[in-house]
Amino acid sequence: MDTQRVALAVGLAACVLVAGAASFMLIRDSSELESEGTTMLDPLLQDEEHDHRNASYHILYTENVQPVSYNELTDTGNAEIQVADSPDGKTYAYIAGWTEMHIVDVTDPSNTTVTGVYYDPNTQVFDVKYLEYNGREYVILQNQIIDPGAADPNVGNWEDPVQVSVTLVDVTDKSNPSFVDFWYDADHPSGPHNLYTHMIDNEWYIFVANPDYESCDVGQGDACGGITIAHLNFAGFGDLPRIVK
Repeated sequence: MDTQRVALAVGLAACVLVAGAASFMLIRDSSELESEGTTMLDPLLQDEEHDHRNASYHILYTENVQPVSYNELTDTGNAEIQVADSPDGKTYAYIAGWTEMHIVDVTDPSNTTVTGVYYDPNTQVFDVKYLEYNGREYVILQNQIIDPGAADPNVGNWEDPVQVSVTLVDVTDKSNPSFVDFWYDADHPSGPHNLYTHMIDNEWYIFVANPDYESCDVGQGDACGGITIAHLNFAGFGDLPRIVK
C-alpha cells in the first residue's frame, strides 16, 4: 500500500511540474509576441452587432495573399460564395447578396465579369450551393427574412412562404438565371440560415440549418432550430426538379 502511495505522489508531482513548465512557456511566448508588437486577432468578427455590409469588418488579411482584381457587382455582397467549373468550359462564382445572387465569370481572375443576377426582394440571400445534374446547372439559395417584425411595409411576413424558403434556381443560362421551385418548412417560420448539399445513392439531398426565433416554444411542439433534410427530386416531375421534405 505504501509503495502505491509513493508512486501516486511521484506521479502527481510530475504532472504539476509538467503543467508548470507548460504555463511558463505559454507566458513567455505571449510576452515575446507583445514585445514584438504582434497582436493575435480572431479572423471572424462575430459579435452581435457585426454587419456584413460594413467594409471595415472585412479588411483582415495575411501578407502571403495578394488581391488580383476587384468587382463592385451590382449591389452589396453578403457572405457565401460558391465557385464551380461549368460545362461551357468557364469558371463561375455564385455570390450571395442581400436581395440578389450574382453570377460572375472568374475564368480570368484578373478580369472578372458579372454575367447574370437573380433578384429576390425583401429577403437575405445568405447561402448558395451549386450542383450540376444531367448537363443542367442549378444553385440552391437560402432565404431568411431580414425584418421579422415587418416594420418595413415592403418586407414580407413570416407567413409568406416565398420569403422564408429554400429556393432552386436554374443557372444553365448564366445571363438569365430562372426560378424553378421553392420549399417552405412550416416548422421553421423564420426561414433557413445555412444549407448543404450531399449526394446519397445517386440522389441529391439538402441539409438545412434552421435558426431559433424568439416566439419559438418547445412546450407547444415548435421546432426550434435544428437540421431539416429535404430531397431534391429530379424524377417524376417532367423536366423540372422539385424540393420535397
